[in-house]
Amino acid sequence: MAETELWLVNLDAAASALEAIEEMTPRLSGDVVRRLADMRNEAARRERRNAHIALRILIERIHGPGIRRAPFERSATGKPSLPVDGLAFSLSHTVGLALVAVSDRRGPLGVDIERLRPVTMPDARRAPIEEEAVALAAGVAVAGPSPDARFLRAWVRIEAAAKAQGHGIGQILERLRPDRQGAAERMARETLAIVVHDIPVGEDVFAAIAVEKDQSPPRLSRFPATAEAIAALLTAGAGTRR
Repeated sequence: MAETELWLVNLDAAASALEAIEEMTPRLSGDVVRRLADMRNEAARRERRNAHIALRILIERIHGPGIRRAPFERSATGKPSLPVDGLAFSLSHTVGLALVAVSDRRGPLGVDIERLRPVTMPDARRAPIEEEAVALAAGVAVAGPSPDARFLRAWVRIEAAAKAQGHGIGQILERLRPDRQGAAERMARETLAIVVHDIPVGEDVFAAIAVEKDQSPPRLSRFPATAEAIAALLTAGAGTRR
């Protein structure tokens, strides 16, 4: 059974520490640096950069420092991977927060996180998405105090499943159009190898993780916010594969 870690990163609290650690010991790969340079919004670029620094630190816990700055390989749908055995990971980012899952074995793994926001989508379009989200979570209803909260609970499940399977979210949404009769049932049959779990993060924040069906959801850990604590996290990590 794979060992999977799930981490919530407070990007506001950890920003200075993550930037200092990256300046001292660069871990980001050139392809990520180039992608970040194309972002025009400075605040969003800073958050995305720090989310990737946290991801690299958590990967290093498993594979040691030899993986530093290794470029990502990307599938036809854009799913990133690293050229090492025994590694699966997934990263999602919303304003002020990042959610990172890292496993010591390749396999389906996906996470997504969203903050509450207004959603402009007709009910006829929402319905099949919410139906599929229930199927992906083995029948667990999408709960929430408002239609937008319920939809976003469903949305993060769909996104996590798409990442775990290596699909683009657009491909799934196309198949869940209201005029595609039976699309949700077909999707449910095709996704039996994974199950999606809701992750309790906080009020007005929605998160989910998709893992292999026989795997229990990992416990959520809080990523440290100081350079000293992050260094201790690395030291205490597995990091035995050099």
